[in-house]
Amino acid sequence: MAPILFYDPRDPYGFFSNFSRHQVQIYGRKWQTSEHAFQAMKFHPHRPDLVTQVFEATSPSKAAALGRDRTLPLRTDWDEPVDGKPMPEGPPVPIHCAVDDSRGSARAIERMKDAIMYQVVYAKFLQHEDLGKALIDTELAPIIENALHDPYWGWGSSHTGVNRLGKILMVVRAILRPG
Repeated sequence: MAPILFYDPRDPYGFFSNFSRHQVQIYGRKWQTSEHAFQAMKFHPHRPDLVTQVFEATSPSKAAALGRDRTLPLRTDWDEPVDGKPMPEGPPVPIHCAVDDSRGSARAIERMKDAIMYQVVYAKFLQHEDLGKALIDTELAPIIENALHDPYWGWGSSHTGVNRLGKILMVVRAILRPG
C-alpha cells in the first residue's frame, strides 16, 4: 500500500497536520489547534505565563514559534524517555506500541514529547468524528509527515528521518478502528 504523505493543512490529508484549524479540548482548556496544545505543554507546569501566551497565540504558526524559541525554558522531562515516568493528565499513553511506516517496525512513543503529542493527536481525532473516520479510512496505509525540514516529527529532506508524527497517527488509527 502506498504511503500517505501530508504536511500542508490545505492538502488532501492536511487535517493530519497540527496546523489544521480544528479545536482540541485537552489539559483543561479548549485550544485553537492541536499545535497550540502541544507547544504549550513544553512549558507546563513550570511556566503558566508561557502556557497562556501559547494558548492566546493568534495562529498555529505563532504558537509554534513560541514553543520553538530556545531562549524559553522547556519542561525538564521534555526529551527524556517515558519508561517509568508518570504521564501528563490526559488519555492513557500506549508507550509500547510499534508501527511500520513502510520503512520497518519501530516504537511510536519513546520520549515525553512523544507521549504529549500522542495525547493531543488522539484527542483531536476522537473529538472530531469526521477526522477520526477519515483517519480510519486510510486502512493500513503508512502515514508520513512530509516535513522536509524536520527529521524528527517528519521524515526530513533525506526521507530517512524518524517520522514520529506519522507513527503516532498510525497508533491513533489502530486505537480508533472498530473491532
